[in-house]
Amino acid sequence: MKHIEHHTFTGRTDNPDVKERVHQVISQWSEETPASVPVFIGFRSDEGVRRNKGRTGAFDGPVKVRQKMSSLPYTEPVYDYGSVVGDEDLEASQEALGECVGQVLAYDQFPLIIGGGHETLYGHYLGVRKAYPDKRIAVVNFDAHFDLRDERPSSGTMFHQILSKDRNIDYHVLGIQSSGNTKTLFDTADAFGVHYAMMDEVRSTDIYARTLSKLSEYDAVFGTLCMDSVQQSVAPGTSMPAQNGYTAQEIHGMVAQLAKLSNLVSFDISEVAPALDTDDRTSSLAASLFHTFMTERETF
Repeated sequence: MKHIEHHTFTGRTDNPDVKERVHQVISQWSEETPASVPVFIGFRSDEGVRRNKGRTGAFDGPVKVRQKMSSLPYTEPVYDYGSVVGDEDLEASQEALGECVGQVLAYDQFPLIIGGGHETLYGHYLGVRKAYPDKRIAVVNFDAHFDLRDERPSSGTMFHQILSKDRNIDYHVLGIQSSGNTKTLFDTADAFGVHYAMMDEVRSTDIYARTLSKLSEYDAVFGTLCMDSVQQSVAPGTSMPAQNGYTAQEIHGMVAQLAKLSNLVSFDISEVAPALDTDDRTSSLAASLFHTFMTERETF
């Protein structure tokens, strides 16, 4: 197992006797943590981004996003597992994340995973598949990119890795940009039967509503949001910023709807790179999206 680093949550306190912010209600996860609660797990890694020849900086994402979440209003119990501290052995780091995610799911809790580069998703998948070895599952991805490269594992290969070996999973991705994907990647998506929607289609049709309806048919669904799917003006701190990505309003609304999906078992937000950010916009947005998810989720 890789090193697990724990985070101390601090923040604004209006009244010490009234616990109504994240830092006042969050507790360290343990094997005695009750079921049906959200549990944050960090993945401190940008080795996958480095391998993918992107702009590194996501290693500190889990720390900064937690800082931004600390003072947000919240009154229900929430727990923090800590962060897997990754290194150059990306595959072992992802295996370690999978162990953490699988453990939390085994206790009937809800993992909320903070990346790290989008290589976070593969470790996330390993944990979900460990918890649901024989189930028909789906992964839904908000992303400008397919991440279907057929090469050494990186932040651009996860879905090729998954679909190549797992025949009992479907991949749904929303927000694909023509400028961010080659013809080879589109051909690969078609060959794997990927369910994808271009950004213009998401904006001009009811494809998201139809996707949510289809997702409800699976035994289990897990979700991932790559922050490079959001427009650069509100999320500049990513490996590959998007000029025509989701607006802050659009992505909040989509996350709120996803949170209500009853068979959703876990969710991650990846590609927050504080060193590349401006005025902490990207980490603040990620924190706000996690907050929206928690407040809109009816039961964990």
